[in-house]
Amino acid sequence: MPPIGKDRIERAARMYASNHDAGSALGIAPGSFSRLCRRYGIETPQARKRRQRSEWQRDYLSLHNRKEQ
Repeated sequence: MPPIGKDRIERAARMYASNHDAGSALGIAPGSFSRLCRRYGIETPQARKRRQRSEWQRDYLSLHNRKEQ
């Protein structure tokens, strides 16, 4: 099997909502997809969801704290 290029991994990470879906699209296991993302410094779909969730919580709390003042 030929190696998967960084550009294909980046594209799959942007397109799919989960590591499982992205790995399946590339024909590799989700764990292998995650490892390749770490190797190339690419944010996985799972990490993107976690980051967005924390940003939303931060924004909500800052908005909530402004209303109380």
